Amino acid sequence: MRFAPKVAFLLAGLAATGVAYAQSDSLPDGKSMDVNGIQTMCTGVTSDARMNPEWKDYSLRLEFAGHGGQYLGDETVNVTGNGQNLSVHCGGPWVLMMLPPGTYRVAANVADAGEKTVTVHVPGHVVVRFPDAGGAIAPTGQIASE
Repeated sequence: MRFAPKVAFLLAGLAATGVAYAQSDSLPDGKSMDVNGIQTMCTGVTSDARMNPEWKDYSLRLEFAGHGGQYLGDETVNVTGNGQNLSVHCGGPWVLMMLPPGTYRVAANVADAGEKTVTVHVPGHVVVRFPDAGGAIAPTGQIASE
């Protein structure tokens, strides 16, 4: 077969660099992916996931929240600055990145919440708030218990 060496070369290259993220896909929840050379993670869906001590290793944590502090998901995030240009889609409320220290511009578009642009300093932890999004907050006495 003529193309076999090319396929073998391609597969060897992928194996050496790990799986790359395709920008049209959502990042898988809880799995670190290489996005343009930057380790990036989508997480924060459950309280157990939010407690993972490994997340402290990431230099930037972006959290997306509605008017009452409710976490929002289904966001597309574009990060530019310091020679970096990354675009990811995440189903969960947190995006973690191992960016070099510096100042970056983050443009986030959250489904049913709109778009917001913020400047972030890395290392850092930023909560991006969308005051017109998020559901109603139940009074404490009306929260169901298990």
